[in-house]
Amino acid sequence: MRTIVCDAGPIIHLYEANCLRLLKQTGDLYLPERVFHEVQATLKLEEPWPEWLQVIRLSPNEQKQAGIWRKSGDLHDGEAEALVLARRKRAAWLLTDDSATRLFVSLLGIEVHGSLGVILWNAAHRHLSREETEQALTDLQASSLWLSVRIYEEARQALDDIYAAP
Repeated sequence: MRTIVCDAGPIIHLYEANCLRLLKQTGDLYLPERVFHEVQATLKLEEPWPEWLQVIRLSPNEQKQAGIWRKSGDLHDGEAEALVLARRKRAAWLLTDDSATRLFVSLLGIEVHGSLGVILWNAAHRHLSREETEQALTDLQASSLWLSVRIYEEARQALDDIYAAP
């Protein structure tokens, strides 16, 4: 199963869209402790933390590395720590919804996806019906994640290709 590191954005946005369970389908999920605290502070979760979202504490040396990435890449604390953890775990994917972070991380050779990508990946792998995918897109659009109308239109158009395939 692929190793995936998350920053706070996709966890928050997919939770708001009632789609957090879709993360579980994508691989083995890890997040740094700082991201866990960001998510907890934002969502104020009342239900237990999902076991499949594994929280990892960075070493003092890794926290120092995150500080360097934060300054050089203009990243926030959680994003920088997610990058350090992704490199430690040799993650196949890093999940973030921040466009600047996506660009920076992709330049380092790490595959990057966001909340929308998680939904479309689940659709492409038939973990969702077309109707469920359309509802997930509607719910994501109602979340705190801002994506342009054009991006959502393109995602809905992509469903024609995804569900046309046998």
